[in-house]
Amino acid sequence: MKSKISICIPNYNNEKYLDICIQSALNQEYENTEIIFIDDASTDKSLEIANRYSEKIKVYKNDTNLGQANNTNRAISLSSGDFIVILHSDDQLFPTFCKTLIPLIESSPNIVMAVGERQETDETGEIEKITPFYNTDCTISGEKQAKVFMMMSFLPCQVLFRKKTFFDSGMINERHIINLDGLLWFQLSLHGDVAYTKNEVSIYRIHQENTTSTYNKTLNHMIEYYTTLSEMFKLAKGREYLEQYFSQAEKRVAVLTLRYLKDILKNKDFKLAKQYLKLAEVFDEEIIKNSEYMEIYKILNSTEKKRELKILNFLKNSSKRKFSYDPPEGSIIKA
Repeated sequence: MKSKISICIPNYNNEKYLDICIQSALNQEYENTEIIFIDDASTDKSLEIANRYSEKIKVYKNDTNLGQANNTNRAISLSSGDFIVILHSDDQLFPTFCKTLIPLIESSPNIVMAVGERQETDETGEIEKITPFYNTDCTISGEKQAKVFMMMSFLPCQVLFRKKTFFDSGMINERHIINLDGLLWFQLSLHGDVAYTKNEVSIYRIHQENTTSTYNKTLNHMIEYYTTLSEMFKLAKGREYLEQYFSQAEKRVAVLTLRYLKDILKNKDFKLAKQYLKLAEVFDEEIIKNSEYMEIYKILNSTEKKRELKILNFLKNSSKRKFSYDPPEGSIIKA
């Protein structure tokens, strides 16, 4: 019998995107799945929408709002599958998600998570292709992938992981809010290897109401991000390979601060943008030599009349990553 996969959908006030999310979970081209929907005391019609599918999915409701971390942990605790995917209720899975990733994670007992690629969309539903992170399918040593997770993260809708390893690693850390997925992947990778494929398995939705966008409206975003990185350092203490990259990872937060600052410029919150710029210097004093830093500094210190045009030109010329990385040294490359 095929292994059971639990698709866990933690939800809070996402009625707008919920139908398409649940339908994507139901449309899997894989026979042995269950869908766990758990509503975190939403104030919109989320629960009403979920209950329309109650004959096909398991629907739960929290009496009080637990928060994203607690709610997700509860969803996984209620599941009965061997493998888990966390599907946020504004995202969606391709029908091939399960059948693409299950052979990868089952190919070796040492593999604790399998990762596919994603597309992105927004409030309009327009699809954008994303350059694959790695340039080939591969299996990566857990510790070497953990080093990568100190610098970046995959999104939950891209990842299938072993439930046993999830509990062994300590579950989702409920003390944090930002970069919960990055911290979880880091925890898992300390317990085993990671399989990766360039095949697309999901669609991630960017919109103003999701957790990242909400926290990006305050300085707390990058401070919270840094606290999750500090948690990774604690977990990796004594691992010589990882410890040598702690300083590099800290400086990487400065670059990420500039990345999120672009959204703040788009929203014309110049006071917050200046605070972000100063915070980037705290993470890495050498960031002032970064070309993007210098351009943003000029924009924020230009006259009000010229500022808007400069922002438009800057954002227009800012592009997402157009290249794929080589897998870490020693990875097993799949033909």
